[in-house]
This record gives sequence, C-alpha cells and structure tokens, in this order.
Amino acid sequence: MSSNKQGVLWEAKPHTKAKISILKSYLFRWFEILGRTYSGKDLWYIDGFAGPGEYTNLSEGSPVAAIISANETLQRVGNQWKAGNIHCVFIEQDCARCLHLEDKLISIPHSSNIYMQFLNSSFVDGLAILRNQNHNPFLLRSPLFAFIDPFGAKGAPFAVIRDLLSHGTVEVLINFDSDGIGRIFKAAEAANHQQILNEIFGDDSWEAELSRHRASHDLYRGVLDLYKQKLLALPNVRYVFPFEMRSAKDILDYHLVFAGQHHRGLEEMKVAMKTIAESGDFCFSDAHIGQPSLFNFNNPELYGDQLFNQFRGKTVGYDQIRDYALNNSPFINPKSMLKCLENKGMIQVKSKGPKRRKGTFNEERVEYIIFKQGS
Repeated sequence: MSSNKQGVLWEAKPHTKAKISILKSYLFRWFEILGRTYSGKDLWYIDGFAGPGEYTNLSEGSPVAAIISANETLQRVGNQWKAGNIHCVFIEQDCARCLHLEDKLISIPHSSNIYMQFLNSSFVDGLAILRNQNHNPFLLRSPLFAFIDPFGAKGAPFAVIRDLLSHGTVEVLINFDSDGIGRIFKAAEAANHQQILNEIFGDDSWEAELSRHRASHDLYRGVLDLYKQKLLALPNVRYVFPFEMRSAKDILDYHLVFAGQHHRGLEEMKVAMKTIAESGDFCFSDAHIGQPSLFNFNNPELYGDQLFNQFRGKTVGYDQIRDYALNNSPFINPKSMLKCLENKGMIQVKSKGPKRRKGTFNEERVEYIIFKQGS
C-alpha cells in the first residue's frame, strides 16, 4: 500500500502482487461467465483507486490486469460472446498518476469492444460523475464489478458501498484496512475517530461493538466482523468473505473483502484466492514467501463440527447450508463437511430420484438435510 506522499510510481510489495493476482484471476472468470450469459448487456468494471497502472518492479497494476483479462477473454470466447461491450472506468485522484495510467493503457492493444474512461477525481466524486452520464451502469442495471482499493482506512464510505451494492448484478472487492481502523478507534479523538468511523460503518454502531474488544487481535477481528455484518444486512447482499493480507513481519495489514449477490461469484472468488493461498486458510503473508505452509486449515472435520453446531436439531435445505459454508468456511461448497457428518451419523439426507450413494450430495437432488440433536 502506498501513501500520496510517494511519487507517481512506487515498489509493489509481495502482498500487492498477490492482490493483483487474485483480481486478475477472478476477472478472467467474471468476464467469461457473464459474457456468455448476459445477452446484449454491457459489462462494467470500476477501479476506484486506480493508481498509475504499474509499479517500479511490476508492469501490471490492477487497471492493466483488468484490460488484459477483458481482452484475452473476448478473444478466447469469440462468437460465443453474448454480452455487449466492456466498459472499464478508472478513477484516480492524483493528476500525475491518472495521466500516467492513461498513457499506459492506451498503449496496450485491445479489442474495439473495450471502452476505457479515466476520471481524475476522488472515488466518491468519480462515481457521481459516472452516475450523471447518459450511458452508465446504474441507469442500465448492467452487471458491474468494482475493485475498491484505497490508501488506508478512508476514502470508501459505507454509504457509497451500500449504494453500489443496491444495483442489479453488482459485486465488489474492497481493500478493508482492519488494522488502520483499529488504530483509529484506539486513538479516539486524537484521530477524529467519531467522524471517520461513522463514515466507514455508515452509522455509530461501532461504538458499542468495538468497545467490547480490548486486545489488539480481538479489536481488529471485531472491526472485520462488524463490517461483514453491515454488508450482509444490505438487501441484495448474501455473500461476504474476507482474505487476510499480512506484512513482511507477519502482522495483519488489511483484508480483501468480497461482497456479492450470487453464490457463483463467491465460489469463483474463492478459487481465485486459493491460487495464492494453497493451504486453504485464505491468508497471504509477505513473511512466508518461499516457505512451506505450516498449517492446513482446509479441514472438513473441523468445519463440519461448526456446520453441525449451526444447524443442530434443524431440517435445512441445501441452499441454506451452501450459503453458510461459503460465508463461514474455506470451502467452495459444503459437500466434504456433510460427508464427514454423515459418516459419523450426525445428519440424515432426504433426496429425490434414484437411490443416493452415501457421502454424495447432488444439489439438484437433495431435498433437505436433518441435523440431529447430537450429544
């Protein structure tokens, strides 16, 4: 992460490279899936804090990754592409960086179906400018993905995030500075915490929630948990999942938080996240570059017990179990956890069609699952 005191370009830390890798991997799938299914609809990508498009040690910033993903997807899909054009909107407040970004992206060969727009403004003002244009994703209810990557805790008010997620098929990936927000809370009036935290969380609910956490680790976890709760309380948001980024000293730096409206989005985002977190714990640390992972949190028995406790004594449909697994476990679906529970006699499965083989969970055939009371 950079501050505005740096020059036009700066060095990308390992976690920055990992962040861009996640974004690029996801955009390949996002453009392809929506491009094959949304007939005649334009697709929109918004980079809310776009930067200069490159680093001193990395030629692909997030805007370049987006253009490459869009262009290669269009070429690969070919005449199976059903959607309309791809619109990429890059918002950058620093004038020198915005000019550098424009020069960088214009020089990259790309399809005539990709339209680029550069807004030299703050994230909030950039969205307002976009909204006032005759052709914009909000008026058209177009599929939209927004990458929101501010420098630090400020710059992306919850009111703006809430408004984004209220429109049609919208997904966001937010750089959420859990560490910085925790420090602002502890600094209190010296950091103008009341105004800043009201803006970040959309109201003053943080006062009671964060006051319950004394240790730093608990506080930062409380910050993230509250933000997740606020997102999941929005009418169109069903899926929220964080990816932890840590510094070279293995200290929490920030979280990448995904929020969306369809389970397929989070499933694909987890696949993208796992490309750089093979252990399954959804955490990336600069300190562990080149080192083997010490722990593997992809443990279906551990998370299976949590799943059982969530639904103990209830009869539940598969979709509800899937949503819980997506939001609260490392898994893309609950099947490995359900298999563990069935092997231990803790659930009973009611399915339709031919006789079901034990340990298999075809979502189209499972009618419901009974979670027993247990001991």
